[in-house]
Amino acid sequence: MLESPSPSSSDDLIHRLQQTRRTRWRERLLRGEWLVLALGVSGVLVHVGFVTTSAERVRDLNSLAVLVMCLLSVSRIARSAIAVPGHHSPRLRTAQLLAVPVLWGLGLAAGTLVHEPSPERMSLAVGWTECMIATMAALAVLRAVRSLAARTHNSAVLLAGSFLLLITVGTLLLKMPMCVADGAQGGSQSADWNVALFTATSASCVTGLIVVPTGSHWSPVGHAVIFTLFQIGGLGILTFGAFVAVLSGRRGLHFREARTLRDMLDSESVKDSRMLLLTILLFTLATELVGACCLAGLWSDKTPGQQAWHSVFHSVSAFCNAGFSLQDDGFLNMGGHWQVFGPLTFLIILGGLGFPVIQDLGIAIRNNWRRRTRRTLFLSNTARQRLSVHSRLVLWSALVLLVMGTVNFFFLESLRTEPEESTGRRIADAWFQSVTFRTAGFNTVDHGSLSPATKLMAIVLMFIGAAPGSTGGGVKTVVFAITMLNIYAVWRGRDRVEVFGRCIPAEQVSRALSMIAVGLIIVLLTTGLLVVFEPESTPFLDLLYEATSAFGTVGVSTGVTGSLSVPSQLLIVVVMFLGRVGPITLLLAMAGAGDAHKYSYPTERVSLG
Repeated sequence: MLESPSPSSSDDLIHRLQQTRRTRWRERLLRGEWLVLALGVSGVLVHVGFVTTSAERVRDLNSLAVLVMCLLSVSRIARSAIAVPGHHSPRLRTAQLLAVPVLWGLGLAAGTLVHEPSPERMSLAVGWTECMIATMAALAVLRAVRSLAARTHNSAVLLAGSFLLLITVGTLLLKMPMCVADGAQGGSQSADWNVALFTATSASCVTGLIVVPTGSHWSPVGHAVIFTLFQIGGLGILTFGAFVAVLSGRRGLHFREARTLRDMLDSESVKDSRMLLLTILLFTLATELVGACCLAGLWSDKTPGQQAWHSVFHSVSAFCNAGFSLQDDGFLNMGGHWQVFGPLTFLIILGGLGFPVIQDLGIAIRNNWRRRTRRTLFLSNTARQRLSVHSRLVLWSALVLLVMGTVNFFFLESLRTEPEESTGRRIADAWFQSVTFRTAGFNTVDHGSLSPATKLMAIVLMFIGAAPGSTGGGVKTVVFAITMLNIYAVWRGRDRVEVFGRCIPAEQVSRALSMIAVGLIIVLLTTGLLVVFEPESTPFLDLLYEATSAFGTVGVSTGVTGSLSVPSQLLIVVVMFLGRVGPITLLLAMAGAGDAHKYSYPTERVSLG
């Protein structure tokens, strides 16, 4: 005899059916939001100037923006009313969903209170509505990137794809006429596609090479776009997506998302990557803020608002090793200012050390301070905490390269001609150029007038680049250090690389040599193509200088960037992308899963010469 279902099981079944129905409605509303948001973004892009529109079309676009925000607000209110099964914090989820309609309504209300009914109030309301749509679109892109990070099995694909996405968005934004300054290209005309692509790639890849002057060619809106691109590009889209997760109150990251973040930041473990994320957030904001305060007095001839913007722009540009400047000649002839050879170089060095090293330094300083305090109070006799081998290798290699670069630049430029500047000024210029050659792209001297020997030294420093996990490019200082240690081991007859009482794994030595080889191939191939594309009158050394600067994402130039032909500009765009993503990362992105062979061929020696 069949038993009838109990009342409790029936209630559970009805509850599950209700949850399934609510989940389906939430998914439908979410898909509808994506479509409506895409329509709203298209209207905003058309409105701000991709095409010339009549007054009637402008009114239609304004109505479309308001309609889109109304639909998005209604959808979010409906989603907040639907319970989220299994969510750890329904109240937090509801607050996040209602934030957009509430902020939009408050903005409209504030505009109503400030302005009487007039065209100005309508324009202000539409502008606020379009800003909300753009903000929602940016957050949606970050959520999509984080979703891919939680699902993808190949971190290299995500890293390369995220930079391609950033470059694409940056190109479209810089293409808008409102990003071009009045008087540049007729004022109302938009930038050429090759100029927008080159600038967006240079900013996203934190390079600093430019084909048009940043300060005079681009408008304040263009400056803000470039600023956003190199701030995001310096830290990575995935890092910003994780920032949004932290700021929105999420307790943790998906395992695969944390793994991808670990690969991007060169962290040792998934657990460390979560702590490293918080370190990056706090350290970046604090460093850039302190740097902006130190640089404020450098533009005393400008208004307070302009001083603040210039200080923040150059502080972030220096920390991200971007090399963009709002002054057309950069910091030319400003090497004697203490803000330039002091705080500015300090920002560049910190950005080039890498976040894992900064975190390791912070932990070591904190623990050793606690150890000294406890030892003073006779509470503990714990051993002194040492830095990791990676951190010590980064710090020593950076110190050696900075000192050698300064000394070589000073003597090479001093011995060439009779010095016109004082010794102190020449030392300051040598120090600044030694710092900027490896990563930043700023200049206090004219690089086109440097001696060939100085240019060759600069090419070597640019090729080496910054530290792993930093905002700089190049083959990385650790790779160069391991290569030199390998040469030293061969000279001593050792079959392993040793440093600081530790052995470097053989696979890392092999990878370091591969990165050196791939980097040399890219630089030489790029130089060869530039020789083909450019006139014979262009010096070969200047083209090699340009190719190495693009690969190392440095941004210094002898002055040939603006005169490059379109094929050469597109070539430099590709090389800047390769230099930021990393050639090895790109190879891993294109490679498939390797076969796990359970056998090996017999060993046979070959002649090496």
